[in-house]
Amino acid sequence: MKKNFPFFEHEMIIPCRCGKTHHITTQYTLVGWGILNQIPDVLHALNLGRKGLIVYDGNTFSAAGKTVEDLLKQANFAVESCLVEKQSCYQYLEPDEEARSQVGSHLHHHYDFMLAVGSGVINDLVKFISHRTHTPYMVAGTAPSMDGYPSPGAPMLVNGYKVTFDATPPRAIFLDLEVLQNAPLPLIHSGFSDLIGKITANADWVLRHHLFQEYICHYTWDLIKDALEILWKNAEGIGERTPEALYALTVALLNSGFSMALVGDSRPASGAEHLIAHYLEIMSIQQHRPPSLHGLRVGAATVLIKKMYHHFLRDIDHFPWDTIKKNQNRNQVLEKVKSIFGTLYPFIEKEAQQKVFSVISIPEKVNHPFFIATLKKDLNEKLSAIPDPEQTLRRAQAPATFPELGFSPADVRNAILFSRFVRNRLTLLDILDEAGLLNEYMEKVM
Repeated sequence: MKKNFPFFEHEMIIPCRCGKTHHITTQYTLVGWGILNQIPDVLHALNLGRKGLIVYDGNTFSAAGKTVEDLLKQANFAVESCLVEKQSCYQYLEPDEEARSQVGSHLHHHYDFMLAVGSGVINDLVKFISHRTHTPYMVAGTAPSMDGYPSPGAPMLVNGYKVTFDATPPRAIFLDLEVLQNAPLPLIHSGFSDLIGKITANADWVLRHHLFQEYICHYTWDLIKDALEILWKNAEGIGERTPEALYALTVALLNSGFSMALVGDSRPASGAEHLIAHYLEIMSIQQHRPPSLHGLRVGAATVLIKKMYHHFLRDIDHFPWDTIKKNQNRNQVLEKVKSIFGTLYPFIEKEAQQKVFSVISIPEKVNHPFFIATLKKDLNEKLSAIPDPEQTLRRAQAPATFPELGFSPADVRNAILFSRFVRNRLTLLDILDEAGLLNEYMEKVM
């Protein structure tokens, strides 16, 4: 199948117009039909050794794990397997202490390489352990459900709270479209919904760049913007699992993951929409409620943040910049945050303290029409890639609102008001809250 989008097929060093030199450490990225059959050849080419550990769960064993195991044994690799089982208290497998222990119990055999067969959690587990044991790993994806395959981070559950740790990307990524096409539709929807969130994530990055001179790399946006446009035009193909839509989705997710690898963090892929999704997940886990799939939460949050941006852009010529950091009792805000997060507060204490007490210095140029016009233009460029997220999700037969995912209006309101304290990265939610407008905007979009 013809490759329609740029993505990386070997280790690369990329001098960029942003002024930095980017590094892609993944040496092989294979997408297509029958890709699993190429795994032994790639392992030979990487010359990592012949003793490996294959990690999968019950679902991914059926999807691809058995096939991968047989292929490697036939090619005379000495492989052992680790079947990771979820705890009964969770709806899905989570990368918690128990899951890490299950994988870790095999490591006394000192493997030459590890091979993750799965998507989000399995990839993150193996990436996390690979990084800490200095064991190279590869991943055979089983669903186009997220963009984290090549990313440099691994979210882990620690005492009930998701913490993203630094991790080394895989040496090789194998995405067999036949396997991906047979993934459960909610997982395909999850990847599609997560990808839609890139419009507001990049709008938040633009906002920080213009207001606070934060570093920005436009090349990372170039990697995914064409794919976003194609997926917007062909959203129906996601629900119908057409080969063209599935290929476009897979490569777009890869490129989003590579954009994080390029800059070394999640800025190109994560903004206010991800904070809301993350907040709802950790609160659900704490309250022993099903959290739903990550990407589906991101999609529903993107619908709300996009609407907030619509109102923000309408109001921007007369936005009350001068009220920033002048209208709140800081200690009172912090006590409310402590109350909302409860036993989880120690995990966000540093970020919350920084958010509450840091000084936001809005530049004087916000009063100049040219600056505002430039900001509006750059924000609209990102946001217009998916003009109507809710309609686009509907066309793909994906859920588009939080009630469809089991969250109440009270859950969503708390997420909008307090998710910004989860991470010390400014988003539109911070600007609105510091200007005293977050409640007003929230009611508009709710």
